[in-house]
Amino acid sequence: KRRILFVCPPLHILLSGAFCKTQLIMGLNFHFPVALLSLISASAVRVDLETSNKKEWPSCPYPYTYLNEDTTQMIGGDKPITCHKMSTGNGNTCPELQQARLISARRYQAANYNDFLERAQNFKLSPVFDKTDKIRGLESYEEMVQYHVQGLMHPDVVKIEDKILLKKLAEDLKIPATEMYYGAHKDDWDIQAFKNTLGVLCLKGIDSFIIKAVHLAWSKGQKIVRNWQKDCEQKATTNAAIDELADFVDKEIMNQLASPADKHLREYVTPGVTMEALFKTGGMSKRPLEAKVQTLWGKVHHIFFVGQDPRGCTSYIGAWQYNRDKTGWDFNGMLGGKEKRDEISELVLNKAFDELVTHSENFATAVGADVMRVDFFIGFNDDNSVDYKLNEAESVSGARYYHERDGLARAWVDGYVNSGRLRMTPQKWNQIYQETEDARAANQLD
Repeated sequence: KRRILFVCPPLHILLSGAFCKTQLIMGLNFHFPVALLSLISASAVRVDLETSNKKEWPSCPYPYTYLNEDTTQMIGGDKPITCHKMSTGNGNTCPELQQARLISARRYQAANYNDFLERAQNFKLSPVFDKTDKIRGLESYEEMVQYHVQGLMHPDVVKIEDKILLKKLAEDLKIPATEMYYGAHKDDWDIQAFKNTLGVLCLKGIDSFIIKAVHLAWSKGQKIVRNWQKDCEQKATTNAAIDELADFVDKEIMNQLASPADKHLREYVTPGVTMEALFKTGGMSKRPLEAKVQTLWGKVHHIFFVGQDPRGCTSYIGAWQYNRDKTGWDFNGMLGGKEKRDEISELVLNKAFDELVTHSENFATAVGADVMRVDFFIGFNDDNSVDYKLNEAESVSGARYYHERDGLARAWVDGYVNSGRLRMTPQKWNQIYQETEDARAANQLD
């Protein structure tokens, strides 16, 4: 027999009537019909004692330690979870594994090179990402990224970089995204409406959320709020907390500009704020797990994972990665090798991978990006189902791509060459000539 427990929310923020008293929060009276109260309070605080038992995720089965308590650098080892840029040695502690990783990346690139070029043939490039005038045909990956950065100085970049517009685009493309409780640009910023929304979060039982600046990079203008319901318990703490957050948004977001280094954000993206649901991966994860999906010419090239899985295993860039054909590696070793697939990796591959690929390719194609990274939060449920929500889109990835960079560059550049987009000029040819002669001289060739 099912047992249902109903917990009465804090009286000072709920409704008037026989059971609760209306409370004035920052000058805002929250009056709702009793029927609405029943719906809100039931959805917010109803606890099903039979079905609330949480799955007991095992602890991380892969041992790793950090250099010291004040660093995020792991002690390097020979396993995937301990051999990457964020470990001592920067990945030099597992030469056999690095060789296998390089082989995996190159085999995928060799098998898919022509497909990337065919996709480039008729790919509809946005002016933001079109490098036709710059390409000479011999660029490295890093040169292409620099062209990419330069191209962001275009008014259309706002469609991707503005987090409010990104939510709208995701909705139009039917891509699941984290819920936005509030969003406003500086020209329609209403501090009282923002405070009102914070009060509503109290009523709805929302306990955590994140505030983000839509126009700032590198986590500036970002604040994570946890245990919000505790602040909602008493009138004084509720009002003080609401005041503090509203003041933060007003001073640290609405009246701040992007740094000069982020010229495209400073020039084209209007200051603004979003308040969104704080995603939880579940289990013992203390930092959401993200799948960062790298696309090229509208096709997924590879996916790497950053954050913590539900067992508390920490993944840094390079520790866990898939190619689009589901080759690659996870915490337990190379996929398709003698090692058994990792349990969490298996869940992602079977229950989220295909959808992540589809949504990322649809997104990159819709925005006309030759290269784009699409980042998703990954969550794990008690029934072993896997959730994913779009977090953000990164026009420029800071990942080094040690194993992939050369192959990425060739398919990226040759997409322009083979599609006929390249426009050779005397200046470009002079550069090709000089680069070739310099390379021969540097290697002491006649």
